[in-house]
Amino acid sequence: MRLIIDRCCYGEKPTAHTWASVGARWICHYNLTITTGKVPLTAVSRNLTLGSVRRHVIGLATPTAIEMALYSATGLLHAYWMGRVGSLALAAVSMGTTLRIVLISPMMGLSAGGMALVSREIGAGQRRRADYACAQTLALVLLVVTPLIAIGQLWAPTLLGLMGASDQVLGDSAAYLRIILWGLFFMECMPTMNGVIRGAGRPEFTLRITIASRLVFFALEPVLALGWGPFPALGVRGVALAEVIASATGVAAQALVLLPKGGCLTLHLRDLAPDWAVMRRILKVALPNSAQRLSPNLANALFMRLVAGLGDAVLAGYAIFTQLQTFVQGPNQGLQSAAATMVGQNLGAEKPERTAEAAWLAAGLGAALSFTLYGVANALAPTVIPLLNSDPSAVAAGREVLRFALIFGVFNGLWLVLGNALAGAGDATAAMLINVAALWVVQLPACWLLSSAAGLGSLGIWLGMIIGSITNAAGMAWRFRAGKWKTMHV
Repeated sequence: MRLIIDRCCYGEKPTAHTWASVGARWICHYNLTITTGKVPLTAVSRNLTLGSVRRHVIGLATPTAIEMALYSATGLLHAYWMGRVGSLALAAVSMGTTLRIVLISPMMGLSAGGMALVSREIGAGQRRRADYACAQTLALVLLVVTPLIAIGQLWAPTLLGLMGASDQVLGDSAAYLRIILWGLFFMECMPTMNGVIRGAGRPEFTLRITIASRLVFFALEPVLALGWGPFPALGVRGVALAEVIASATGVAAQALVLLPKGGCLTLHLRDLAPDWAVMRRILKVALPNSAQRLSPNLANALFMRLVAGLGDAVLAGYAIFTQLQTFVQGPNQGLQSAAATMVGQNLGAEKPERTAEAAWLAAGLGAALSFTLYGVANALAPTVIPLLNSDPSAVAAGREVLRFALIFGVFNGLWLVLGNALAGAGDATAAMLINVAALWVVQLPACWLLSSAAGLGSLGIWLGMIIGSITNAAGMAWRFRAGKWKTMHV
């Protein structure tokens, strides 16, 4: 016999199924699974197919938003320490990070693919299948990471040169990237498996994992970069080493969540043997999502070349902006994750209307939050930006792009949430094609034409970003409203 008491939020009346199967007057706050089989009596993966959509969206988004804010705070403090290392240290790390993101784009969709499959299985009440999908996602990480390490180690300086890195930036950028690549398994396992855990409806677990990882990074970065105490000053190499150690700490914390039985998901080591049928289901979402991420990542590499062509001061200013952008977009990333999880579980439970309500709510909140937070960032820019770089030219460039971000950031908030909702529904290919078209057919040509052909310089690049983000948002909204995702299968 198996009785399932689903979570119904805060005093809502139970469903007819619950009356019949449990005979309770009210449903308890937490999931409770009682079974005579092998599944333990425990609080497990959260059921998001009942109760208030608004409460679920906000409840899912909040821990992830805090988690991303921790990363963002790390980025701002990181920018501060890089300013102490040297005026071009942040630019070197930014270029190395941009190339790393391009290289790991083929595996970036694994998080979305694993999340989509796990959330579907949880929504359908198939806990054991969700555990199995978790293990197969990790197996895919192991299979993909090795060739990416080799490619990056062999071609890092050449690729950075093609991105327009100057002689002053290239050496430090390559050194940073090579250390990061040696720790690539930890760097990519942590975000991928965190996405899978969120798919089970437990973002608070990933928040704890991230806290452990970021505390380690906070402690190690200045020690290794600036040479505090008995340690030598390693500069950008110290930053890379601190990041790898912090990510390894996060993976160890994930093991504490996934290896014991009875958690939100249980990772069974015997399930790591490749199962191509399940891997294909993950890759059905992951590959289009990876292509969607490769598109902006590769576009960003070319974009960095355009920016670098305007001089090191503009490049340094743009590097400052990227750190502030990460901080501002933290809440939005929480809403992206919440939308994907809500979409997956409610489609698994065959509730498309509830799915659409959650996605549009998250997208609207994303746009509103972006506008508010970019407004705050602009208000604080005169105080904050000089702390990150003392070069007046870099400060001026950073403040300029931040003003334009008030516009393109709003549309970014909208399309990123809807794109994740489409991926969670299994319609990742359409989201990828819209993103590719917006970036490559609209944004990059607009940036080049306005900055070079029209002679507007950096102003033309920021205007091109606005045009591209509007196109992306319009395309995602059109596709989601069309509703084809309702018939998709993962």
